[in-house]
Amino acid sequence: MTESDRRLLVENTAEMRELKGQLREFKEHVMGRVEKLEKKEAERNKEQLSVVSVFISLAALAVSIIVNFFKHRG
Repeated sequence: MTESDRRLLVENTAEMRELKGQLREFKEHVMGRVEKLEKKEAERNKEQLSVVSVFISLAALAVSIIVNFFKHRG
């Protein structure tokens, strides 16, 4: 192996280490964004479930009022 080959090998190794570090940073950044999006999605799902629960409760209340109205009417 010539001196030129060794120098090239050292440069390539250093560049690969630098790229590996950049890739690790990018991966951490992406995973952080994914976690934030997952939290937002979970929050949205909770809100939707809350709205559905309110509608179900209102429907049950309406049915109860109607049933009581017909029971006590006659």
